[in-house]
Amino acid sequence: MKQDKLMDSIGRIDDDIILEAEFYTKGKKSVKKVWAKWALSAAVICLIVTIPILFNRNTNIPEVKNLPKLTVNDKFGDMGFEGLMAYDISELKTGNPWTEENDLTTLPVFNNPNEYDSAGCPVSGLSAKGMYAKTKNIARLFNLKIKSLSQDPTKEEIKETRKRLKKEKSSKESIKRNTVVRSVTAQCEGVEIKVEKDGNIILEITLEKVYLLKEIKRLNIYNSFDIYLKYEDKTIGETMDSRGFPLPGGYKFTFDNTSGEDALKTTRYLFNEYGDFSGIKTPGYDTSADYTFDGDLHRLHTFVFENKGSLTERILNYNFTRLYFSATSLGGLGGITYNKTDLSEKIGDYPIITAKEARKLLVNGCYITTVPEKMPGEKYIAGVGLEYRASRLDSVFMPYYRFLVEMPAMKEKNGLKTFGAYYVPAVKSEYLENMEVWDGRFN
Repeated sequence: MKQDKLMDSIGRIDDDIILEAEFYTKGKKSVKKVWAKWALSAAVICLIVTIPILFNRNTNIPEVKNLPKLTVNDKFGDMGFEGLMAYDISELKTGNPWTEENDLTTLPVFNNPNEYDSAGCPVSGLSAKGMYAKTKNIARLFNLKIKSLSQDPTKEEIKETRKRLKKEKSSKESIKRNTVVRSVTAQCEGVEIKVEKDGNIILEITLEKVYLLKEIKRLNIYNSFDIYLKYEDKTIGETMDSRGFPLPGGYKFTFDNTSGEDALKTTRYLFNEYGDFSGIKTPGYDTSADYTFDGDLHRLHTFVFENKGSLTERILNYNFTRLYFSATSLGGLGGITYNKTDLSEKIGDYPIITAKEARKLLVNGCYITTVPEKMPGEKYIAGVGLEYRASRLDSVFMPYYRFLVEMPAMKEKNGLKTFGAYYVPAVKSEYLENMEVWDGRFN
């Protein structure tokens, strides 16, 4: 790990602990490059036509200087084939504030401040001591008594791994990466508290402690946490279904066959009940869904984001600051997740291409995808959105155009169509250093 990243991580640890102590004391809370060849006369005509447009639209664009080149990430992990099923593309609605009519010319790009291995496990962030301290502080925030503390891997496992790797003459770096403490867990009465190396918090709450949902504002000094409600499952036939926390009459919240209207109604209710801590004043809602092979409507996710400010601000909020509510098979609330991605390491504001330009690149085979087939042709392009890829495998958070393309060979007998996701970087190609390796598909 580079020294500057180490110091930055240490800085974050100290700040975290200081914030917690202060809160408790006060009682508060990387495609082949495609070059267009124009005849001189056509270029002249194009120049004459576009000059007025450029002067009208780009007078406020800041001058771009010394922006480092970015590497397009071709890693999707083990997520599999990204495809959505619907009878019609219009059913695949999202709450994305970006539309094709928008005329943004730049968007910010950020470094991922956390470092993860190829499996998505954090290798940078909190030390074991920092995780223990954070776990204990969370217990104090909720007035919980810790019955036991454990870490993963255990000290004995770390000792055995280090011994084995030294015997195999592994490098010091390999030994270091394979012997880091990934998480610390505290067992309390009715609550399990887990703190991961990247700082994420996971709380598992049983029925007797469900009242703590009303106290999640105590976690507002943190940027990332998951709360899971541990309820007894109910066996129906040969399947075991999850109950979750019961909701009042009139609210339906299941993964399958909950209409868009019901999903929105319930998400609004849950936000009003539990969302105060987030600071969201003008909520935007995303209750996206697709279909199963059997034709059942299936909710992909339900989340809330701050939908106020400039378009750029709303795009960043939509992609990086989300309050999720998870459903259960029997209609209850399964959990609450809050994620506010650390965007403190901004690289700069990068010029971006238009959706129309991205569409040309897509048609010419310049894309990355998990779809096991080549893009079938322009006439099958069904929709486009502008999104940031911000997974653990992304060392840089940069915008992409995400095209949904109908896959004719995958149409089901019941009329359901499969729409595959194809990504084209939104940042202009002169700012990308590995565009020349494109071959149509990475995977």
